[in-house]
Amino acid sequence: MENYETEEQQVEAIKKWWADNYKMVIVLGVIGIGGIVGVQQWKQNQIVKAQNASMEYDIVLQGVTTKQTDKMSSSVDNLQQDYADYPYAALAAMLEAKTMIAAKKLDSAEKKYQWVIEHSNATSLKHIARIRLASLLSSQGKNEQALKLLDTEQGTFKARYLEIKGDVLVALKRIEEARSAYDQALESYASIGANTQILKIKRNDLGNS
Repeated sequence: MENYETEEQQVEAIKKWWADNYKMVIVLGVIGIGGIVGVQQWKQNQIVKAQNASMEYDIVLQGVTTKQTDKMSSSVDNLQQDYADYPYAALAAMLEAKTMIAAKKLDSAEKKYQWVIEHSNATSLKHIARIRLASLLSSQGKNEQALKLLDTEQGTFKARYLEIKGDVLVALKRIEEARSAYDQALESYASIGANTQILKIKRNDLGNS
C-alpha cells in the first residue's frame, strides 16, 4: 500500500480498496481451495456475507452521523462477532472507539482498539489502532504502557510511531530520547514528502541537547 500523510488517508484507502476488490479476494480464495464440492455455492455465500458486512457498516456510519450510539454499538458488535475477517469490523470498532472517547468512556475505547490489534487481518488497520491506543493511554498518564505498545514492527507507519513515541517520552520527561525520536520521525516523514509543520514545532520546543 502507498504511503499516506495521515491515518485517516490510510483508512479511506483501505475502505476504497476493499469496496473495489472484495469479490476478487473471495474468488482467489475459492481458487485456493479448488476441487472442494460446492465451490460455487460457497463463493456465493461469501459474496452475500461480504454484502451483509457492508450493510452493517453502513448502519455504523449512520449511527455516527445521527449520534444513535445504541444502534451503532449493536452493529459494531455484530461485525466483531460475525464478520471479524472483514475490514468492516475493524473500521467499525475504531469508529466506535472515537465516539467512546468523546463520551469519556476511555476504558471501553481502549478495548475496541485492542480488539482491532488482536483480530484485524489488515496490517494497516492494526498499526493505526495501535498508534491511537498508545495516544489514548498516554493522555491518561499511562505512558510506560503506551511506550511498551509502540515497541513493535512499524512497517510503513514508522514516522507516525516515532512521533507518538516522542510525545510519550516528553510526557515522561525523557527529553533527550524525545529529541531523538522526533528527529527520526522528521527524517521518515521527509522520505514520503509529508507535512511536518506541527512536528517541527514540537521538536523546536525541546531545543538542542
